[in-house]
Amino acid sequence: MQIQVSNLYLMYLTIKILKKMETNNESRGFSYEDGLKTIYAMITSTKNTIGENYLFYLLWGYLVGLACISEYILMRVLHYERHYMVWPVLMGLGMVLSGVLTFRMQRGRTHRTFIGSIMSYLWGGWLVSFLIIIYFSTQLQNHNLIMLITMVMYGMGIFISGGVINYRPLIIGGIISWIAALVAYFQPYNLQLLIMTATVIVSYIIPGHMLRMESKKQKS
Repeated sequence: MQIQVSNLYLMYLTIKILKKMETNNESRGFSYEDGLKTIYAMITSTKNTIGENYLFYLLWGYLVGLACISEYILMRVLHYERHYMVWPVLMGLGMVLSGVLTFRMQRGRTHRTFIGSIMSYLWGGWLVSFLIIIYFSTQLQNHNLIMLITMVMYGMGIFISGGVINYRPLIIGGIISWIAALVAYFQPYNLQLLIMTATVIVSYIIPGHMLRMESKKQKS
């Protein structure tokens, strides 16, 4: 499946460029052919940027899956009291690696695309909201809600991301995350960990590998 830029973004680009051509055509000699070339170049740049995002989906998918499996083993097999400590360790590692990936991807870029700006604000706002909700859940000692909140928030993030870039695997992954949260509500915490593991495989890891293949096709 080929990644497509949303129709809204295409309309935005077309109107913006055509208006510029109408106002500056005589002074700059800007033809309609030049405008179409500019639109094509911007769309191509946006698609390539979106394709590179598979690294983040794979990174967080595997880290969250590893955290769930590790905590389950520590809690149910090894009976370790502080089984929850895998989360701050692995999530802290994920934030560091995400920062490194972001720095490497942004280095050498001279501008940010419209879609790229939307994604930055989306996931930046998502992270702040997620941390606030988790903090209050921890303060209230309601640990059974943490996995549910995580699945709901994951579903929201990837559902919106999939809608923005019109990529169906992410949209489906978001819906599955919401359904998984409803199912997990009726399960004990140890089973919630297993449900969460299956959720990130379907909603993050599989779409991440699909994006990786799409990215390679675009580059070739």
